[in-house]
Amino acid sequence: MRLLRVVFGLLLLVGGLYILVGEYFAGTSADATLNSRVTSVRAPIQGEVSLAVRAIGARIKRGELVADIADSRFDTARLIDLEHQRDETRIERERVASQTATITTARDGFLSQLAAYKEGRITQIEARAAEARAAEDAAEARLREAEGILGRSSDLSGRGVQTEASLERSQAAFDVARQERESARHRSNYIAVELASARKGVFLSDSSNDAPVSAQRARELDLRLAELDAERVRIDARLAEFERQIQAERVRINRLTSASLASSVDGLVWTFGVDDGEYANRGQELVRVADCSTLMVTASVSEALYDRLSIGDPVQFRLFGDHRIFGGTVIRLGGSGAASLYDNLAVAPSQEHLERFDVTVSVPDLAGQSDLVCAIGRTGRVIFTAGPIAKMRRFLARYGI
Repeated sequence: MRLLRVVFGLLLLVGGLYILVGEYFAGTSADATLNSRVTSVRAPIQGEVSLAVRAIGARIKRGELVADIADSRFDTARLIDLEHQRDETRIERERVASQTATITTARDGFLSQLAAYKEGRITQIEARAAEARAAEDAAEARLREAEGILGRSSDLSGRGVQTEASLERSQAAFDVARQERESARHRSNYIAVELASARKGVFLSDSSNDAPVSAQRARELDLRLAELDAERVRIDARLAEFERQIQAERVRINRLTSASLASSVDGLVWTFGVDDGEYANRGQELVRVADCSTLMVTASVSEALYDRLSIGDPVQFRLFGDHRIFGGTVIRLGGSGAASLYDNLAVAPSQEHLERFDVTVSVPDLAGQSDLVCAIGRTGRVIFTAGPIAKMRRFLARYGI
C-alpha cells in the first residue's frame, strides 16, 4: 500500500511537472487585447456643433445621426446681390407690362376711332356714288332727249322746213349731252374705285396719305408693342437666369452652412473631439466610432516565437476569466515598435507591448457571441502552439467531457 502511494505521488509529480514545463514552453502571447478599427466623423464645414450622442461607449447604428453643424457667420453677400438684381429685373418687367397695357389701351382707342372713321367715310362715299349714279342717269336722259331733238331737226331740215342753223344747234346740244354722259360715267367709276379702296382700309384723296391719322398712330403703336414684347422676352430670360443662379446659390449656402453627420458603421462611440455647442473648423474630428464589425485581437510575443510565425497560422484565443476557447488565424505580423499600426485602432498598445513583437489575429467566432460582439478592450491570451492543458481539453471534448 505504501509503495502504491509512493508510485501515485510520483505520477502526480511527473504530470504536474509536465504540465508546468509544457505550458511554459508552449507558444503564447504576453498580452492580447480585443481591438477594432475606428472611423472618424469630421466636420465638412466650420460651425457650431450640436452632438446627437453624448456618452462614450454608447452603441450607435449605421446611418444614425451623430452630430449637426451650423455656420451662422457664412458670407451671403452674393445671394443678396443676386436677389437684388432679380428684384430690379422684376420691377423692369412690371414697367414693361404697364407700358404695354397703356399702349394697348391707346391702340384700341385709335382702332375704334379708325373703325368709326372708316364707317363714316364709306357711308359718305356711298352717298357720293349714289349721287354720281343719279347724275349719270340724268345725263343719259338728257342725251336721249338731245338725240330725239337732233333726229327731228334732221328730218325737218331735210324737208326744208327748218333752217341749217337750227340743225347745227341740235347737233351741238346732242354732242354736249353725250360728253356729259361720259363725264358722269367716269365720275361714277372713280367713286366706285374710291369706295372699293375705302372698304379695304385705303382712303384715296388729294392728300399724300393713304390712311387717316388714327390708322397711322395705330401702326406706330403696333410697332412699339412689338418692341415691348421683345423686351419682355429678354427680361423674362434674364429673370429665369437669376432664379436659376439664386437657387444654385441657396443650395451651395445650405451645403456650406449646415450639415447632418451620420455614422457609417455599427459600433461604439469611442471618443469626442469637441464638446456640444463648441465651434469646429472644417475637417476637424468630431467623434470617433469603434467599428464592431472589424473586431480583431492584437497581441505581443517574444522574438523567438515571432520568428516561427507565418501569416495564416492557426491559433487559439481565450479571454481571461472565460473558459471558452476560440479558433483564429494570424493576419498580420507587425514586428517591433509597431506604434504607427495602431493609429486607426481603438486600443493603443502599452509601452511593454511596443518593446515586444506585434501580431494581429482574426477570430471570426467572436462575432457569433452576443456578449463579445463588441467587447473592445477585453484582454486574454493567444496560444500559438498548443500546450498540455489545451491537448487535454481537446481530448476530453472529444468524448463529450
